[in-house]
Amino acid sequence: MIKRKHAVYALLGTALFYASCSSKSEQAVAPNIANETITQASLKFTNQANVTDTTSCTYTFHVDNNGNVTSVDSTTLTLKANSKYNAVVYMLDQTQSPVFVVSNEIKDRENYHLFFYQPTPINAAPVISNTSPYIPGTPVNTSAAPLNLAIQRTDLDTNNPPLQIGLTTVFTTGAASTGNLRWVLRHQPNAKNGTYYPGSSDLDVNFVTVIK
Repeated sequence: MIKRKHAVYALLGTALFYASCSSKSEQAVAPNIANETITQASLKFTNQANVTDTTSCTYTFHVDNNGNVTSVDSTTLTLKANSKYNAVVYMLDQTQSPVFVVSNEIKDRENYHLFFYQPTPINAAPVISNTSPYIPGTPVNTSAAPLNLAIQRTDLDTNNPPLQIGLTTVFTTGAASTGNLRWVLRHQPNAKNGTYYPGSSDLDVNFVTVIK
């Protein structure tokens, strides 16, 4: 069952939006992928050293009555230097009434989903493994000051052995710097192995990022 598939729309960097999520049992073989609408994707941060220090960044897709993306907008991610933040994913489908919390659906289908977080610019290739949140093939820019940000996923699914998800993470900042955070949700029914390439992208967006 396919509900809808959204077109690509670019603003404030490249944004690819497909927002698909399986409606089949996680034990199904070669399930059909039913697309669900993500109209808003947010990351919410709490400073580990001060729980009153919170911030967030949000990417919003504006859609028409036919489910086509007409425009997008995003906020800047601003974090304090030399700090650690607990981060949580929050995604909505605002075309439904009541509003549907897509991130809850992703949790239900955790064995199909894997989030990736890639700071840029980088001046050395990221270490890639089945526990790395970084994106293979990210261009290296040795002439630009890097964004001093490291990310670690903190949640596990129920695969055997368990694999990371990325609905919760820890963001560790270094010295003041600026750049972008690329945020990707990979949809990997019956193919998830902790790496980036299986499946397809449900979400691929960028946030302007400032560490100060």
